[in-house]
Amino acid sequence: MVSKKRILIFYDHFYPAYKAGGPTQSLVNLVRELYDVYDFYIVCKPHEMGETAVLDGITINGWNNWEGKANLYYWQYGWKQRTTLKELIEEISPDVVYVNGVYSPFFNFLPLFYAVQFKKKRPQLNIVLSARGMLHPGALSQKAFKKKVYLFLFKLLNLHRSVQWHATDAKEADFIRFNMGNQIAVKQAANFPNLLPLTPGPLKKKGQLVLGTIALISPMKNHLEILKALTSINFPVTWHIFGPVKDIDYWKACLAQIKKLPELIEVKYHGELAPHLLKQAMAQFQVFIMPSKSENFGHAIVEALSAGKPVITTTATPFTDLENTGCGFAIDPVALQEGLVKSIRFFSEMNQEQYEKSCHAAEKYIHTKMNPEQLKKIYNLLFEDK
Repeated sequence: MVSKKRILIFYDHFYPAYKAGGPTQSLVNLVRELYDVYDFYIVCKPHEMGETAVLDGITINGWNNWEGKANLYYWQYGWKQRTTLKELIEEISPDVVYVNGVYSPFFNFLPLFYAVQFKKKRPQLNIVLSARGMLHPGALSQKAFKKKVYLFLFKLLNLHRSVQWHATDAKEADFIRFNMGNQIAVKQAANFPNLLPLTPGPLKKKGQLVLGTIALISPMKNHLEILKALTSINFPVTWHIFGPVKDIDYWKACLAQIKKLPELIEVKYHGELAPHLLKQAMAQFQVFIMPSKSENFGHAIVEALSAGKPVITTTATPFTDLENTGCGFAIDPVALQEGLVKSIRFFSEMNQEQYEKSCHAAEKYIHTKMNPEQLKKIYNLLFEDK
């Protein structure tokens, strides 16, 4: 019997931590799809994003079995404990080191540094670095100076040429090459989707609309721009917001804007959303809205479309053709306010029959776009080629 190849993954968060959103979901989906092909080992933090309390039911600094599909090491990380990373790489002696993200010092930079060292002993080691949208212009514009300094040091150590870069699409591959140069290895593999069953929302009445957003609350997701657009709306709109607050000052600005809304507009903030409550949340609204500044994949958008929710987003996501298929709008960020108001009014004018057609178009669109079986073949090439 041929033994399975070992993949050692480094990222800050993994289940039961879920508040980091898309990057964590990407890894969870990856493991669930490929655990029968590879042996997965994952090193992550022992707490939730933005918290210090240890997650319930885990063993710190030791291996934990996750769903019978992966071995998780919840590392009590720190500078003095940094050599633990080196020891774990040597202990597992992986065939692939898969680093998820770019900027984390303990879960991106140091694992890459030690993996490059280990490759001298094990030349066949494949080191894969997933950019996760972090080199997108919209993402680079946030905390720009810190990122510029970090990437300068990253390239100074030649780490960018010591790895195989993972891009989720051609656009991200171009962003990686633009920032890291053309003398690097880049391969494309889309994220595995989490496809939901069709989930009906509230009855659609003409002249009304129920919106929903499931996302981290931060400038990247543009909640504030939605609120500004809603000040121009003169018909009943309810907006359900799910997700943890990542940027407190930004949320305070949102709360101040909520106070300025017309009486016909109601905003309901539900806080963070545990993964098992996702379908229940989808059932509360009719149209998903998330005009992100950048998305390299957009797990929440994929989940919404699969649940049969038309989507309002931007052209800074992979879903630029929504309007062509009748299941939403991808707005040019240059004309964001105008586009938001127009798209919200468009969906409000639908009756139930028209709305249901758009819902079925959304479901058909995403199932046509996503092919998990083909993705498995692509990931085999990503992980097995040097």
